[in-house]
Order: sequence, then C-alpha cells, then structure tokens
Amino acid sequence: MRPVPRPLLPARPPVGRGRALAGALAGLLVGAAATQVVQAATPAELGDFESRAEYAFFTEDAHALSELIRNGQALADSGEPRALYPYAFAQFRALQLATFHTQLRAAETAGTACVDALERALDKEPRSAEALALQAVCLAYVGAAGGLKALTARPRSAARLEAAQALAPSNPRVLLTAALLNYLPGDATTAQRNSALKQFERAAAQFETVTAAEPGEPTWGAAEAWLFVGRAREQRGELLEARNAYEKALLVAPDFARARRRLAALTGRR
Repeated sequence: MRPVPRPLLPARPPVGRGRALAGALAGLLVGAAATQVVQAATPAELGDFESRAEYAFFTEDAHALSELIRNGQALADSGEPRALYPYAFAQFRALQLATFHTQLRAAETAGTACVDALERALDKEPRSAEALALQAVCLAYVGAAGGLKALTARPRSAARLEAAQALAPSNPRVLLTAALLNYLPGDATTAQRNSALKQFERAAAQFETVTAAEPGEPTWGAAEAWLFVGRAREQRGELLEARNAYEKALLVAPDFARARRRLAALTGRR
C-alpha cells in the first residue's frame, strides 16, 4: 500500500536564522553582499522560501507572491544554482497565477524571469534534472499563452524536457512536466489529451512513492498532478473519477483554492 502524501503546511513566519535570512534578502542590493548572504543560508531556509511561494500560489495571493519575489531578488543576484531554483520557482507560480487570470504581460514577465534564472543555474549545473524540468514547464506556459515568444518557447521546452527525461526519467516533476507539455497547448489533439491523462496519473502515483525530501530539495507538484487528473477526467465526462482526483489534490494541499473550486463546481453538477 502506497503512503498517503502528507499535506503541505501553511507558510509560517521564519524563525531563528530563517528570520535573519528573510530580513537580509529584503534589504540587500546586488553583488557580493547578496552572494555572501545566500552562501550562508541553510537548505532549510531556502526551502522555506519555496514553501512560501507554494502557499501563496495555493491561496492565490498574488500580492504576497509578488512581495516574496521582490524580497528574494538577492537569490537571483547571487548566481548560486541552489538559490536560483527557488527564485525561479516563485516566478513560475507567479506565471501560473497571471495565466489563470489572463494577465498576459505579467505572465510573460514572470515566465522570462523563470527561464532566465534557470538558464544561469544550468550554466553551472547543466545536469540538474530538476532545473531542466522547471525551465521546461515555464517555457510550456509561455508557449501556451501565445504571442511572439510562443514560437520559440515550445521547441525549447521540448528540448529541456528531453534532457531532463534522460537524466531522471522517474522523477515525478519530470513526469508532470511531460504531461503538461501535452495538455497545455490550445491546439492539443484528443490523442495528446488522452496521453496527458495517463502521464498525469503516472506522475501522481510516482509522487506517492517519493520519500521525504532533504531540506532545500524541491517538493512541489503532487497536488497539481491530481488537479490535472481531475480536469482531464472531468473533460471526458468521468465525474466520479474527477471528484476523487480533486479530493486527493486537497488531501495533499488543503489550501489549494483552484482544486476546491473545481470540486465545488463538480458537486453542483450532480
């Protein structure tokens, strides 16, 4: 029997050195000072930054996410791969929120920041499957949004995903990215959507087998995998299966507003 994913806890004010890091990030300019603070940060403190971005995304608090990104500019300025990843992740969540609300300019800004930060991280660590997958999914959202950048975003996204799959084919975030690349495009065919559903289900199952991550390692994706399983099932008219998927998304992330809305809408259709 597979273990049930543990729910993500709401973001809390940082304590101890985490509070010191948050204050330092908020007050720094660029350059050597930023690098020194980030180099002194523990993995847990950097993981806290990612957790705060995740909670702001789940609760759809765009203001809190924007403030987090502004205060975390030192992560990007440091040039450290381990700091660039959580910064890029926060931009990815901003990209998603902007896309949901059809704020295309904001989406393009966040998408560009995500891709650029990860490009610098990959210059130093080109075999990071996590960075490759996150960059691929940022590019996929940029491609789905349309516009001039969409013409180059899709092939770049596919190339990054291929590299991530070669390095870590069973990584659940790599599996989730593969599903999103099939699911997100507005011109996706029925065959692509059916393939995406199988990939979302495989990603969701893989998340359930993953043991607790080390401090600072990425943890995101499980709730989204179940959300997209639900969306795909709902689109096929498989309402009971969709309901079950949304409930599993909320088991992982009780504050996931989008999953809660989908579940409520589905309940109203009964």
